[in-house]
Amino acid sequence: MFVNILKLGWKNVWRNPARSGVVIIAVLLGTWAGIFSAGFFNGMLQDYLHKQIELSIGHMQVEHPQFGDLYNPKYSVSNSNEIVSYLEAQPYTREISAKSIATGLAQSPHSSFGVTINGIDVEADTSLAIEQYITEGEMIDTTSRNPILIGIELAERLDLELRSRMVLSFQDVTGEITGGAFRVAGIFDSFIDQFDESTVFVLQSDLNRLLGNMDAIHNIRVDMDDLATAEMHAEEIEQAFPGVLVKTWRDIAPDLRYTFDMMDLTLYIVMIIIIIGLVFSIINTMLMAVLERTRELGMLRAIGMNKSRTFSMVMIETVFLTMVGAPGGLLLSWLCITYFGNVGIDLSAFAQGLNQYGIGTVVYPSLTWSYYLNIMLMIALAALLSALYPAWRTLKLKPVQAIRKFN
Repeated sequence: MFVNILKLGWKNVWRNPARSGVVIIAVLLGTWAGIFSAGFFNGMLQDYLHKQIELSIGHMQVEHPQFGDLYNPKYSVSNSNEIVSYLEAQPYTREISAKSIATGLAQSPHSSFGVTINGIDVEADTSLAIEQYITEGEMIDTTSRNPILIGIELAERLDLELRSRMVLSFQDVTGEITGGAFRVAGIFDSFIDQFDESTVFVLQSDLNRLLGNMDAIHNIRVDMDDLATAEMHAEEIEQAFPGVLVKTWRDIAPDLRYTFDMMDLTLYIVMIIIIIGLVFSIINTMLMAVLERTRELGMLRAIGMNKSRTFSMVMIETVFLTMVGAPGGLLLSWLCITYFGNVGIDLSAFAQGLNQYGIGTVVYPSLTWSYYLNIMLMIALAALLSALYPAWRTLKLKPVQAIRKFN
């Protein structure tokens, strides 16, 4: 008997092709829009997270316990060579960077601005992500005298261009104010305006000479293949070297930690909002179908179809309507996410606004297969919930009154 109910439910779906077609298309487009939007936001958040980590944070940073308070250059990592050798030998280490750091004032004949000065070893550093953002000039090297790499925002603020001279003033390891003249070797333009305005790169040997400690290393950055394991490895490093402070990307950037932790929840919230809209659309359509077929349903009840079978028939019709459109929406969204995940979506027209929030101008949508499966289950549940009220209305029909009403 259940097979007959299934057949009858399928036939009833196509008794009014126009109405059923509208619902199926709505489910298809709603499913596509929800999943593609989730893929788009997931790609944007993933890109934001990984680019922020790649550009300036890394997965872990090793410092002197007191350095992070005031960035006092006297608090350098005393056994930096030993720590670097230890990290290079670990299987989880992908890239490593040991920098000397100072905070000071960048000055030109036109203006001045506070900056963070990064002293890098271009020959030993394996994580110089800034190199890919250079738009003018070239990466600093040891063949030039006091070269400096600055951001485009700082160049505009100080009215500097390639080969321009500028002065950096900062505190040395003894607490005295020191400084030096540098020549602009390159200008970079990253996706974060604040970073471009407040960060400069010089040779580590040049900075350490002015600091008064040629062996000064204030920050050892480590990049790994899996950022989720950073906390576990940080504890291992602190146990191996008790005199240092190891901070993970979660500690350094709480906003990124919040973004990472809330990513999945945000995606599901987007999809749930769209599914709620679909639920009301399906309820409205099935309720109209029940009201239009009041006499027919009354006749079925009068000739012996009991309440449970009538209820099942309406439920099955609703599920059929939903599950015809949902697979098409899933397929269409997968095709779109796969295509744009490879070629990207260019948002360069909004570059200025995106750069204010540290977001890149090309977004590559992406979703895991588990998300598709969960969405399919959510849509199936929504279809069942949508059918409850229309099916319940059929149970309230009295056969005799339903037949007479439309005579």
